[in-house]
Amino acid sequence: MKKFSVFLLFFLIGCGYKPSTLYQNKILGDNINAKVVIDPKNPRETIFLTDAVRDAIYTVFDKNLCFSGCDTTLEVNPSASSLIPLDYDENGYPILYRSKVVLKVTLKDKSGKIRNYTVTGTYDFNVAPQSVLTDQIKLDAYKKASINALNRLFAKITKDGAEQ
Repeated sequence: MKKFSVFLLFFLIGCGYKPSTLYQNKILGDNINAKVVIDPKNPRETIFLTDAVRDAIYTVFDKNLCFSGCDTTLEVNPSASSLIPLDYDENGYPILYRSKVVLKVTLKDKSGKIRNYTVTGTYDFNVAPQSVLTDQIKLDAYKKASINALNRLFAKITKDGAEQ
């Protein structure tokens, strides 16, 4: 087992592996201010998005959330969301839906450079034939699509850090 661990260590060092946080740190400072623009059409969903962005700052980026004098400013604007039926049963009732969220993000990085991102997240889910879509089902679908969009945002930030 020890030989395998040593082999794995040399392999990872030899192939040039670097964790994504190394690339993210090239763009992000230690203190991040996260602003989410409230969508008057969907205020409940926007409140969830605010919590998800703040949670991601702690868990994904391992950074501190601040409100003034921050190194980085992240402004998230939910520009569009939709719930579209994708498939129908033999009676014409929708049985498969797709929730789609589009986020426009403006990031002012630690060097003062402003970066704009547009990310889309989707989530497909089934429902029983002839069932009613409740607000809770719609909110859950929005949450999962938003998390998907945020994951795409983090990947783009990592990509930009790798290109620097």
